[in-house]
Amino acid sequence: MPIRINLLAEQQTAEEMRRRDPVKRVLYLGVALTLLMLLWVGLTGVNVGLARHELSGYETRLKKVEEQSKSVKNNQTSLNDMDSKIQALDKYQRSRFFWATFLDAVQGVSLETIRLMEIKAEQRYSAGEAIKFYSTNVSVAMITPPPAWKFWAGTPKLQSLQNQVAPMLATITNKAPFTTNLLEYAIKVTAVSTNVADNKITTRVEFNTVPWTSERITIDVRGRDYGAPAGAAVDEFARHVNSSEYFKQLLAPTEGFRFTERPPQARTDLTDAVNPNALFVPFTIQLGSKERMFTNE
Repeated sequence: MPIRINLLAEQQTAEEMRRRDPVKRVLYLGVALTLLMLLWVGLTGVNVGLARHELSGYETRLKKVEEQSKSVKNNQTSLNDMDSKIQALDKYQRSRFFWATFLDAVQGVSLETIRLMEIKAEQRYSAGEAIKFYSTNVSVAMITPPPAWKFWAGTPKLQSLQNQVAPMLATITNKAPFTTNLLEYAIKVTAVSTNVADNKITTRVEFNTVPWTSERITIDVRGRDYGAPAGAAVDEFARHVNSSEYFKQLLAPTEGFRFTERPPQARTDLTDAVNPNALFVPFTIQLGSKERMFTNE
């Protein structure tokens, strides 16, 4: 039986050991991981570039939308301002001073011996902006839904802070400065703090007047008293004016009626084409209306 001798056994063993060298395998693995990392970095860079390009497109669209929204907001603001002015004009049109009604009331209180020569009026207006004239803190109960495990408990009816605070304002608005305030006001309620332990919410309540305009009317009524004797009928005319329901509602309580001219001596008017020799006493009565407030609310 022949004996076979492998003269290359040592070289083959050495080659096999080189192939199985762990350092070499680690090197191959490291190269592979490096290639994968470079591939991942490349793909990530491509994705970032695409995302930046998409972001740039969105930013461009957003700028266009913002420009359009600014135009829409400006138009909406102008429209709201116009609507507010239209409502104010409509409100003033309904509540303006009607001179025909005034002249009809004057005719109703006139006397036969009183001749009215002139009625002159001055309407004065003043305006004011919205101001905060009072503020205070009010605590209300915190309404929280029951925990999920209390499925049998009913869900409490949630209310806005405005509705929760409203019933508590009666004790605030029944004293100064509200009792002396003639202007309409708006109420702003803001949550300040929350006390979970006491189950309360502290709110800040601000009372702000709304923009307003006031109107005062001063009317000078100039006439002549041809009574017998001259000057005897003007007092009766004054009583008729002060007892008229229309003038009671129109005139201010204290300074709404006063004589600004009433000489004691009678006189004649030679330029009077009707009766130049008739004696009369001239008089001027100034009527002051109550101040009327107008707002857009």
